[in-house]
Amino acid sequence: MANEITITLQMLLNNGGVTDNHSSGSIAIDQTSAKMIRNVQTIGTTEEALVLGDVVTPGYCVVINLDVTNFVELGVFGFIDGIGTTGFIGFLKLNPGEQALFRLSTTAPYAKADTVAVELFYIIYED
Repeated sequence: MANEITITLQMLLNNGGVTDNHSSGSIAIDQTSAKMIRNVQTIGTTEEALVLGDVVTPGYCVVINLDVTNFVELGVFGFIDGIGTTGFIGFLKLNPGEQALFRLSTTAPYAKADTVAVELFYIIYED
């Protein structure tokens, strides 16, 4: 079977006299292994790995910050300078209630809350 995942993207803007409507249509993606995880994880103020369950090679990911006050960052844990120091490297910030769809390029996604722990909803499909 092919094209097991379908993604449709649309963005609308209506701010005073500025309007825009963008739709790039749909794309269909092959999935090698029929695995996924759908989870709500409490994310603290120290970086922590997202629970992946049986997903070995994360592919497309949808995340929603369920908090109404605080932001959360997603990122990786890796080298942050040339002398071997490691730490959290954020690549995505979700303000309260925001959501995002993207393809993961790591098998170890991390998250870190801003001020207090937040609830992060996510779905990750195996690549």
